[in-house]
Amino acid sequence: MTALAVALNARDWAVIVIAVFFAIAVVVVSLLVLNLFRVVSSLKELVDGVTKETVPLIHDVDETVKGVNNEIQRVDSIMSSTQKVVKNVETISETVKVTVTNPLVKALAFLAGARRASKKFREG
Repeated sequence: MTALAVALNARDWAVIVIAVFFAIAVVVVSLLVLNLFRVVSSLKELVDGVTKETVPLIHDVDETVKGVNNEIQRVDSIMSSTQKVVKNVETISETVKVTVTNPLVKALAFLAGARRASKKFREG
């Protein structure tokens, strides 16, 4: 055996094994941290990309909602005007009905009376 091997006792071998174990653990943890860094960087790029696409979309949706609200207000004003027109048409219709019905009834009554009178006059 060599002089170095003879000089090492069990305690020295245990220290060497623990040191090698910790060296391997440091390498493994370093690889895990490196991999975690890559994942976090990738996630940051993904979030940045989503943000770049989402902000204009939200702006477009806001503009669309404003346009829809304007159209709804316009339709409300059209409906209000339509209700006014319908009310006016109902009023005019009622006025025409009253105006035309009374003279028409009187004219028909006059014609019926005139027919009876002419019939009696012919009969004699």
